[in-house]
Amino acid sequence: MLDQFLSKKFVIVVAVNVLLAILAVQLLGNAAGWLAPSRASAGFILGDGIPFLQFIVFATLLEQVMWTLARRSADPKAATRIPRLALQIVTFVIYVVLFSSAINLVFEKSVATILGASGIIGLVMGFALRGLVSDIFSGIALQIDASLTPGDWLDFQYRGRDLSGKLLDIAWRTVVIADTSENIVIIPNGEFAAIMVTNRSRPSPVSEYSATIELDCEHDEKRIIAILGTAVERAMLDGVLTLPAPYIRVASVKDGIVTYRMLFCLEVGRVSPTKARHVVLFYALQFLKSAGVPITRVQRNEISRPTAIGQFHFDHAAARLHMLSSVPFLSILSPRDIAAVADEVFTARLVKGQRLLVAGDAGDSMFVVSEGSLDVVVETGAQPVIVGQLWPGDCLGEMSLFTGAPRSASVVAREPTVTFEVRKDTMAHIFEQNPALVERVAQLIADRQKANESVLLRPGDAVEQPAEARSILYRIRDFFRLRPGSDPA
Repeated sequence: MLDQFLSKKFVIVVAVNVLLAILAVQLLGNAAGWLAPSRASAGFILGDGIPFLQFIVFATLLEQVMWTLARRSADPKAATRIPRLALQIVTFVIYVVLFSSAINLVFEKSVATILGASGIIGLVMGFALRGLVSDIFSGIALQIDASLTPGDWLDFQYRGRDLSGKLLDIAWRTVVIADTSENIVIIPNGEFAAIMVTNRSRPSPVSEYSATIELDCEHDEKRIIAILGTAVERAMLDGVLTLPAPYIRVASVKDGIVTYRMLFCLEVGRVSPTKARHVVLFYALQFLKSAGVPITRVQRNEISRPTAIGQFHFDHAAARLHMLSSVPFLSILSPRDIAAVADEVFTARLVKGQRLLVAGDAGDSMFVVSEGSLDVVVETGAQPVIVGQLWPGDCLGEMSLFTGAPRSASVVAREPTVTFEVRKDTMAHIFEQNPALVERVAQLIADRQKANESVLLRPGDAVEQPAEARSILYRIRDFFRLRPGSDPA
């Protein structure tokens, strides 16, 4: 507390007050210069100037004391917070009172006469500046209102625009807000006081937001809700809160279009709502594409009975082809070869808790996740440990498919899940037609292993990467009984 009072500016103001008191004693005979009997004989400069300065400097001293005490309210541990505008108003009142007292006691002028004359001028100026007056009094009301505090996140509509941002300050005339793009929005106090505001920070910093997506009504609603639920669950890794749990609702059905609303909670101030909506919609689009669900609307020219599973479903080759084209190990194939893989893949449907792979088992196939999600589990003692998660678009088991290596970990469905199984026989036929693909696949596998194990690698291990790719290449050729070609450089 002593350190706060002993600020440089405060010490200077106290010193000036003491100096003026000493001058008043030496020159006028009284520390309170305006009460000195010899003030009239001292002349205008000394007799009136020193007492007048004492009033003004004393007002400055009171201002410094008030602001120094108010700094304690800026401490997060303080029980109460004094609004900045209230301090500015009190400062104004201090100067008005002491200035008026100086005029009355030093210059012996009637304050009532001055106030009467200024009252008429004040009425004229108040009418001319009624907008400014409205902003000032609205600012006072907003500062007194305990439901708004700088740092709160607000949603509101202003002049036809939906805005969301962080309240920075309530000044004399304006409310200052930083929107979600870090732009400063300044709104007059009078206009801000007249709009409806949603305070996302009260009573709890946890607030619910939503993102919507429209799809054709021919899709199975339960399936779409499950896919979107997986997308929001994936977004939990990027800031969406686990509790309260997110959920999916059908918001509306109109003209054959179903609007799905994904509702989720955020801790305001930690994650931007705009960024969170982007993440949720990003994974929703990605997972819908992985499941073969188109985002574009279907134009209908005739009415027909809907099929049992819908036009776009993983049981259709076109949907499988679209999804498999994005898998890294398959994207290097020609369109004809990808079409062959899409025709021959085996679709596996898993229920929650069902094992897809068991560590140590032999295998010669790779799986691509189309819908749902999976846990990668490592058995370390009595309690299995989840070391990773797989989402739509991810693939697993590529080492078994291309080299015949046993399964390195167990994989369990976290929810109802659909996977595509790419088998050795399919890839063997493709390699026979295009042996050069083997080298590219070996390099992709080596790059993926390097990325997965980058945390464990030492700096010197990076030079061994070409040798690893060459070793994988030999294993692939041996597993598929391919004739050796030219070794990679």
